[in-house]
Amino acid sequence: MAKSTIRNPKSKIPLSRARRPAVRQVVVVSDATGRTAEMVVRAALVQFRGADVQLHVRARVRTAAGVRAAAREASTLRGLIVHTLVSPELRNLMLTEGRARGIPTIDLLGPLLLRLEDLLRLQAMAKPGLFREMDQEYRRRFEVVEFAVKHDDGQDPRGLHQADVILVGVSRTSKTPLSMFLAGRGLRVANVPVVHNLPLPEELGRVDPRKVVALTIKPERLLELRRARLQRMETPPKFPYADPRQIWVELDYAYVQFNRTGWPVVDVTDKSIEEVAAEILVLTGIEQPAAPLAASRAHRASAWRRTSE
Repeated sequence: MAKSTIRNPKSKIPLSRARRPAVRQVVVVSDATGRTAEMVVRAALVQFRGADVQLHVRARVRTAAGVRAAAREASTLRGLIVHTLVSPELRNLMLTEGRARGIPTIDLLGPLLLRLEDLLRLQAMAKPGLFREMDQEYRRRFEVVEFAVKHDDGQDPRGLHQADVILVGVSRTSKTPLSMFLAGRGLRVANVPVVHNLPLPEELGRVDPRKVVALTIKPERLLELRRARLQRMETPPKFPYADPRQIWVELDYAYVQFNRTGWPVVDVTDKSIEEVAAEILVLTGIEQPAAPLAASRAHRASAWRRTSE
């Protein structure tokens, strides 16, 4: 249980010369962390110059016994109860206990929930800690997007071991869009370019290979994408980046790297980001394959065996 004392610094009368006011007690009760209720109380107390108030925060009160214990404490302290309990039963019990002990109780959340239920014509879930869970989820989503940006196109290879998924491929194989899409799913994603005659980062060889997925594309489609990019950049189309011979060399070099490492390869030609992402999630073991997909793969494997025989 946290305790804190608030004294308004704006008071111009020295306490040694003025009569020291009595310390007032406020018991803050919450079924979560209590930070919201404590913040509201502190915001209100700023309006009272010279107030000497001690806060007692009782967090994660989610049982009738916890409510009664908080009420007994407030009665002993001759204080005030301020609470943010989402359970109707616990709110009613707090009101009953307060009246029985002669303790003022202030329900910060109950009246608002009731009005919102009337407005929205929905019933509140009455689940403690939802706001904190949502805040944590928002922070986590922000962090994974930031991770994808920081580790895009081979940046900061020292952080590759922190990634959930690592995408490897030549330029224009949708590495960045896929990274952002998967980051939206809450995953830490890094991507590394394969550049002809340049070795892959040493750190890539030290990560769990099950995290790595190689991306490839048909040379004709890659040529189209690169020429379109050069056109947007107002670069001559005969630039080596969009030279068909260079593209074949790059793809061959990439295949050598992929075969050497044994990473699974996904062909992104004419596939949507969603389709490729679904394959990546299955290949990395993050998600299980859907039944139709698994059946289709089994059928293709059987057909291939029959043809090879």
